[in-house]
Amino acid sequence: MTHACNHDMRIVVTTPLRPKGDHVARAREMAPWFGASFEPRRGRSIAQLLEHVDAVVVVADPAVIHVRGAPHPLFFHPSMAYQRLRRLQTGEPDRLLALAEIAPGDAVIDATLGLGTDALVFAEAVGQEGRVVGIERSPVMYGLLRAVQIYGCQAHPREAQLLQRVQLVHGDHAAWLRAQADLSADVVYFDPMFRDPVRQSVHMQPIRPVAWERPLSREAVEEAKRVARRAVIVKERPKSGVLESLGLEPDRASGRFAYGVWRRPR
Repeated sequence: MTHACNHDMRIVVTTPLRPKGDHVARAREMAPWFGASFEPRRGRSIAQLLEHVDAVVVVADPAVIHVRGAPHPLFFHPSMAYQRLRRLQTGEPDRLLALAEIAPGDAVIDATLGLGTDALVFAEAVGQEGRVVGIERSPVMYGLLRAVQIYGCQAHPREAQLLQRVQLVHGDHAAWLRAQADLSADVVYFDPMFRDPVRQSVHMQPIRPVAWERPLSREAVEEAKRVARRAVIVKERPKSGVLESLGLEPDRASGRFAYGVWRRPR
């Protein structure tokens, strides 16, 4: 199965079988965001298009991505952010926000953006006066979120609006962090793909084929420590040994995931 860490991944952006209105114009505009080329549909099925490329992006709401070999297409959805945002509205605490001590006006770097689930929660918590930067290496994931920022998402309008507050960066998080000044953000957060995946996670099935799956490096964590004024947090499986290998203390010893936390001495 092809992965986004393969820089030769072949991607095309096309229209529905019967394009309407600005579908062609949208497909042409979106293609560079995915590192792709525009391909006229010409009545071909998705299966026919996938005979020649690794992924097909179809203009929809705002885009649906079909990847060769993936069990399901990929589209924008807030996943657990949907519930977490609504809990925040009722005053319930959020585990990640509490660990990071997030407050309005904070600057947060989500160094492994994915579909933006955590970045949406950060954006809500820091408010209009805060800043959230989301870094994503995968051109497919970056392109999808860029499309949501530009065109919105009728299925998830509130989350699409919240995504407007996130500064999207397409690139390698370690290289990006190296270019940042010391103490230039309050929190740096990593949620890399688990090496031991959660098999029952339906939401992750279409993401894994296009996600950047290289392990989080100690170099990236050290750069994050230099940049962070308050904390660096990494999400991982609690018994994987990854957090300990990075010199981080898990916040819990069991469960589906743990947060490893480094805090700047006060």
